[in-house]
Amino acid sequence: MWLLLDTHSLKMVLLDLPSIGSQVVRKAPASYTKIVVKGMTRAEMILKVVMAPHEPLVVFVDNYIKLLTDCNTETFQKILDMKGLKRSEQSSMLELFRQRLPAPPSGPEGSGSLSLLAPTPEQESSRIRKLEKLIKKRL
Repeated sequence: MWLLLDTHSLKMVLLDLPSIGSQVVRKAPASYTKIVVKGMTRAEMILKVVMAPHEPLVVFVDNYIKLLTDCNTETFQKILDMKGLKRSEQSSMLELFRQRLPAPPSGPEGSGSLSLLAPTPEQESSRIRKLEKLIKKRL
């Protein structure tokens, strides 16, 4: 629970970061605020899932799918690893997750929309570089 509170505090500090040390208090750029809120909200949701009891299995899997909208097997596996579950426990949970996972949209336009939901590491890196430039520009 403390980690979740720390994450929320970190989010608030990041949102105030553009005006720290400045004589003029001004609102952070909307693009900066959007990136911070999106990233930190995702971190908070991950922590909520990790802290939730893993039994009953169906409730845990449904909670994961509800809180983390970009559901995929790799992320779910990482969550189970963070929870410290044994591989034997993980296998039944992964099977249930695969059964309950919403079907991706079909067709050529469906495959393109998936990449918009889950950015590639290159896209994330680009976002971070833009954020760093924005911060340097404001300081």
